[in-house]
Amino acid sequence: MAEQAKSTTELQHGSEIQRVFLAQKAAYNAQTYPDVQARIAHLSKLGKVIEAHKEALIDAISADFGCRSRTETIITEILGAHGAIHYMQKNLRKMMRPRKRHTGLWSLPAKNYVIAQPLGVVGIMSPWNYSLHLAVSPLAYALAAGNRAMIVMSEDTPKLCALFTKMMADTFDEDHVCVFQGGIISPEFAALPFDHLLFTGSTRVGKLIAQAAAKNLTPVTLELGGKSPAIVAPDYDMLEAAKRITWAKLYNAGQTCIAPDYVFVPKGLQDAFATAAIGKFLQSYEGLADKDLTAIISERFYKRLNEMVAEAQAKGARIIRPAGMEPEIVNCAYKMPLTVVLDPPEDCRLMQEEIFGPVLPVLTYDTLAEVAEYIKDRDRPLSLYLYSHDGAARNEVLRETVSGSVGLNDALLQYIQEDMAFGGVGPSGTGAYHGATGFDTFSHLKSVFQQRGFGNFTGIKLLHPPCGKMSERLLKLMGA
Repeated sequence: MAEQAKSTTELQHGSEIQRVFLAQKAAYNAQTYPDVQARIAHLSKLGKVIEAHKEALIDAISADFGCRSRTETIITEILGAHGAIHYMQKNLRKMMRPRKRHTGLWSLPAKNYVIAQPLGVVGIMSPWNYSLHLAVSPLAYALAAGNRAMIVMSEDTPKLCALFTKMMADTFDEDHVCVFQGGIISPEFAALPFDHLLFTGSTRVGKLIAQAAAKNLTPVTLELGGKSPAIVAPDYDMLEAAKRITWAKLYNAGQTCIAPDYVFVPKGLQDAFATAAIGKFLQSYEGLADKDLTAIISERFYKRLNEMVAEAQAKGARIIRPAGMEPEIVNCAYKMPLTVVLDPPEDCRLMQEEIFGPVLPVLTYDTLAEVAEYIKDRDRPLSLYLYSHDGAARNEVLRETVSGSVGLNDALLQYIQEDMAFGGVGPSGTGAYHGATGFDTFSHLKSVFQQRGFGNFTGIKLLHPPCGKMSERLLKLMGA
């Protein structure tokens, strides 16, 4: 407590984010438990302001990317944000009720229950790839749980950040919700003594965030990434698997933390898979100028992807792209076609780093056991995808691998199931949110023991001193 008090005192003479933090902390202390009507009203305001600015948000996101598919933005950013808000509005009353717990025999006639208490001031760090959704969704859970929230958005989406900052300032008091643009401010933000901090981003940066938060013992939820594998089992139609995996890989130009990072296909079928995947790309897009083909966010990431492909090719990998298409800048946007990489060497960057782009390495296997061993020997992924109608194959992969989530016969869609928790494991993240888990993540689940008694009698009084034969008999009954 003394260290916490000292850190709060030191903030008094700090920066703008420190000033806002102190204002939110004071506002929380003045109202530690907003009632259900107030929380639903906050969620309603959040939903209405997003809907009112929908077109402006879509335009800002597309401008930040250079070209962002309108359909993808509506599905993921707009509908995704509304999904979290609506879920909490619908289920909040139930989540706020006391939760009964079993009472031990010798504590009767007491009762036990758990209440969900707001934590206080929550920090949310949103990445650039789905900057709106990954700010609004955790914000909805934080508000539903009765908290105040500070949000920092990526410096790679400046237009969206400027618009969203104004939207929130026009909708909420600064001591309730406040938004900042990231960059040089991010380390200072992560070091604030939040009551909970949620970060979405890369594993490398996630480690730095965890280190900064640890100085204040701030609880963290880290939604990271990693190399999420897709596995096509021998019984599954290769053409259909290629279509579904390619759609997921190209969604947001592969700039998705749960995108299929690489794919395993039965030995001898890699060329058939590559042909089908390229065919799916050509069916979906009319060239690189197609407005539905999302661009790579910046020159830095565009160069990185090209360098990784070039390295793999120099080491012997086969690079397959649609005929006549190469990565290029189209109307000031960094565009890249689907790039299938066959026979990628294990030591190339494509197989060592999360790709985060429309580049798909293809590996081959003889048995599913071999695939499971490969996955187990590496960092645990955020997601894993298996394409199979064979129950035995599904059970084998589910049992033998560990991942944050699993998609069977489709990809990405597990993320948008609001009633399921979402989170990573090990290097792909810690903690989870979404659904009821999201509410609990931003709450303190306080255990309450209430002794009721019949008159002055309680069971534990039988063991009060002086302890004699009656106490000994009771202890034996209790298993001592």
